[in-house]
Amino acid sequence: MPKARRAEAAAKRVRGSQAGPEGDTARRPRRPSVLLSIPSQTGFLGLVRDVTKKMAEAAGFEAGSPDRLALAVDEATTNAIEHAYGGAPDQQVEVRFEDRGPEFRVEVVDTGAMVDPRAVPRVDLDRYVTERRTGGLGVHLMEKIMDSVTFRRSARRNICCLVKRKGDAKPEP
Repeated sequence: MPKARRAEAAAKRVRGSQAGPEGDTARRPRRPSVLLSIPSQTGFLGLVRDVTKKMAEAAGFEAGSPDRLALAVDEATTNAIEHAYGGAPDQQVEVRFEDRGPEFRVEVVDTGAMVDPRAVPRVDLDRYVTERRTGGLGVHLMEKIMDSVTFRRSARRNICCLVKRKGDAKPEP
């Protein structure tokens, strides 16, 4: 087979592998993804909240949801700053935002000390309020707001993965 025909056949195979279920080769619009890298300082949490809200709105979440999602991501980022880094202001926290179509995913990544989320006690809200305690609700809030909250350690990095499905009927606080 001549070289030109081989190249043409290879191009057809590539176009065919990109075709959708109807066989068309039109490209779908790309969903936004953002990587935000901030110093491990709580003064940057406002930026994290703003970017979270903007990304949630772009992903199609309606009134109220972007604010709740921003609260969950703020809590995860605060945990990285205060617990993994022990408040050290000279480290970096990465916040990765991704619209995956049916779900919105955010990963908060740090290189600080490993924190075992199973060691976080379950919250008894009645007792918490009675004792007028403050702090310690971060993981509880994240789990109430998001559909999935997971923690893992990979390549010496802590990764908190927060997922919210779009159109999910899960009650929110």
